[in-house]
Amino acid sequence: MDTLNAIAVVIAVLLLAPLLALASRRRARRRNPPGPSVALPIIGHLHLFKKPLHRTLARLAARHGAVFQLRFGSRRVAVVSSARAAEECLSTHDVAFANRPRLPSGGILSYDWTTMGTASYGPYWRHARRIAVTEILSVLRVHQFADVHEREARATARGLYHRAAAAAGGDGGGGRARVELKSRLFELLMNAMMGMMCARSGDGEEGEVSEEARWFREMVEETMELSGGASTVWDFLPAWARWLDFGGVGRRMWRLREGRTRFLQGLIDGQRKEMEKGVPARRTMIGVLLTLQNEDPDACPDHLIRTLCISSLEAGTSTSVDTVEWAMSLLLNNPVVLKKAREEIDSCIGQPVRLIEATDLPKLHYLRCIIMETFRLYPPAPLLVPHESSTDCTVDGFHIPKGTMLLVNTFAIHRDPELWDEPERFIPERFENGKSTEGKMFIPFGMGRRRCPAEHLGMQMVGLALGTMIQCFDWERVGDDLVDMAEGSGLTLPKEVPLEALYEPRASVIHLLSGIQ
Repeated sequence: MDTLNAIAVVIAVLLLAPLLALASRRRARRRNPPGPSVALPIIGHLHLFKKPLHRTLARLAARHGAVFQLRFGSRRVAVVSSARAAEECLSTHDVAFANRPRLPSGGILSYDWTTMGTASYGPYWRHARRIAVTEILSVLRVHQFADVHEREARATARGLYHRAAAAAGGDGGGGRARVELKSRLFELLMNAMMGMMCARSGDGEEGEVSEEARWFREMVEETMELSGGASTVWDFLPAWARWLDFGGVGRRMWRLREGRTRFLQGLIDGQRKEMEKGVPARRTMIGVLLTLQNEDPDACPDHLIRTLCISSLEAGTSTSVDTVEWAMSLLLNNPVVLKKAREEIDSCIGQPVRLIEATDLPKLHYLRCIIMETFRLYPPAPLLVPHESSTDCTVDGFHIPKGTMLLVNTFAIHRDPELWDEPERFIPERFENGKSTEGKMFIPFGMGRRRCPAEHLGMQMVGLALGTMIQCFDWERVGDDLVDMAEGSGLTLPKEVPLEALYEPRASVIHLLSGIQ
């Protein structure tokens, strides 16, 4: 028996030895991505970062290559800054990178990673996305919300008109005034989203930003500042350091979560009470979702409604505000483009003059080019929302292990001189006549399975807000200097310095602005 055992061992060794040798050679051939050599204990490479992060990562890519690796605390991170590598990650290896990293901030702010943007790839995410795409973000549903978007754009224009008229002495002929535009845009788009969600508007006094808008803006900005990805060091500290919570980051997150939950549940309960009284469900996001809940409580519980609403409110408001503010800043620095856009709108509207409508947007090709070029220069999420690899894979010849967090530097890809002529210049014409992305990578809404499904909604909201501002007012910079185009920090891409501008109601639309209801 001992002889037989010995023979079996020898045979097993002879059979396994080649396989073990092959596996060893394969491991030896694996190329890990390059990266900075100095990684400090506990924090890894976080000490290298300067804000804004997308600029810092672009500089590191220039030194280490289009694919490089970092350590955020103990977490392995791969940073991709070329179109070819990004396409490998989000197309060739789409399923492998379809997960989201389960960062601690997501556990708090995203209700244990259950929002559509933070949930990992799987049955729950597919269910949430299906409901969002079919019930909230379909082309038909977005078209049904057009009257809400038009109404809020016109209400903002009316408020600006009355401020200008008051500055001119209230003679009814308009006047020149100065405005900090971001606050106005935020209220416009917040009211548009609230109108979609629950047929409710947050208007303040005539020409004033409402208290609700101020509160919600502060909440959204704090959420974007603290949200997971690469925007807060707190996410990458050891558990004991997060527990100690120096600086109170964790406490701020829990306070935000509690305030948002109360706010959203109040909206849901209010609409539910109306339906229980026999009032038909209104054509709103919450009304549609509560109707689904009545049909199948397990398919659409209150928790899912809250996650869909908070995702829509925060992401839809902040990214749209940033885009319109960047577009207006670019137009003020490029008055020839602004003039061309106004002439296109005037030509499209014709006589008698009326205010821009959602049905005009498909015909306003140059306005769309301006929005697309703004997305190119200032993408809503400059590093996209982080992905995470669920299996080992190879990207641009480098080995990416399972569990690696992936950051795609869209900001750098959109400004790559190998893809774009004069990439730092604002040239909307590059998107004319279908030339947009031929041979280029243009991914302001992401790519693959995790591509943002709200593109059509975003284009309608941004198009109406920007188009109304261009149609209704003559705009000038404050002073002779160009508008400051410095970028802020966070999960999204705000301006570091909010835009202030001079405006004057155009004579051709004063009769419309003064009479808007």
